[in-house]
Amino acid sequence: MSLPVLRELTPLGRIVVFATLAVSVLGIAMEYVLGIHGTPLFFVSAAAILGLAYVVGLSTERLGAITGPQVGGILNATFGNIAELIIAFFALQAGLIQVVKASITGSIIGNLLLVLGASLLLGGLRNGTQKFNARIAGLDATLLFLAVIGLVIPATFASSAPNPTDPGSPGRLEESIVISVVLMVLYIGAIFYRFRHPADVLGGEHAEDHGGPPWGARTAIGVLLATAVLLAVLSEILVGAIDPFVEAFGLTPFFVGVILIPTIGNLAEHLVAVQLAMKNKVDFAMAVATGSSLQVALFVAPVLVLLGVVLNRPMDLVFAPLEVAAVGVAGIITALISLDGESNWLEGALLMGVYIILGVSFFFLR
Repeated sequence: MSLPVLRELTPLGRIVVFATLAVSVLGIAMEYVLGIHGTPLFFVSAAAILGLAYVVGLSTERLGAITGPQVGGILNATFGNIAELIIAFFALQAGLIQVVKASITGSIIGNLLLVLGASLLLGGLRNGTQKFNARIAGLDATLLFLAVIGLVIPATFASSAPNPTDPGSPGRLEESIVISVVLMVLYIGAIFYRFRHPADVLGGEHAEDHGGPPWGARTAIGVLLATAVLLAVLSEILVGAIDPFVEAFGLTPFFVGVILIPTIGNLAEHLVAVQLAMKNKVDFAMAVATGSSLQVALFVAPVLVLLGVVLNRPMDLVFAPLEVAAVGVAGIITALISLDGESNWLEGALLMGVYIILGVSFFFLR
């Protein structure tokens, strides 16, 4: 990054960026030069990814300010998920299907319950009751139920097979491929609808209402691309260190996938959504949190299913019963809270409470 890029950051921002670069270089050196692997490498690469997710958040927030709320909401959702998508890709390539599915589940419930919950909690404590566009929330609630359907139907289909636990049951993968294509088409259709009906998106917020460093579009894109490259390298390193980390702490790959990996990758959404809610821009905060969950459920998961076919690492949409229940519960409570067009700190606390309940359940699941 050039000096002008750093000059336009706050003092704290400069410290975070320098620290992120230092930790990223350390993680790469540990893997490829020093030969230090296992748990230490997991922590270093995870810390680097956390910092890089913060930089992604800065870039996408700035691009949102330049392009406007419609494009900005999609950019925040897309690039806010880039760390998780890259990690999931390398986990899929390594054959860690359970981790991939768990990370999908964790990302959906993490954004709906933890990110949105923290946003509504802190935004409500600072601003009191906050109002947002109920029509937009209704559309997002419908899409959330579509995401739940996309998980419930394959699980029900698999449980109806003669051998429900056999991933090779006839039609199981084929059904998931067809459903994946349908979900992707509907998601793209939803994006097209939003651009065709801008009045239905984010309640008419103005681009200048959003922050980020005062970078130009080229600078923001350049920072975003450079960060994506580092994310790809460090995500591959992180995936390689999962097994030693799991053994060292007595955890399960399931818990790591559901809780830890999404938490590491979701920092961008955490920061952007919470900051916007505290500025009383709850429409945009909800667009970031729910938009990210919808993108993971309706686009990222189907893409990974199709990539699995290409990589000869077949992955279907049949998730564990607790995962299906978690996504269903998260979708229902988010819809109930958002349909009235207003929020308060208590509703945010409720969302976070549900996340803790699910997190404890995933921790003890063996």
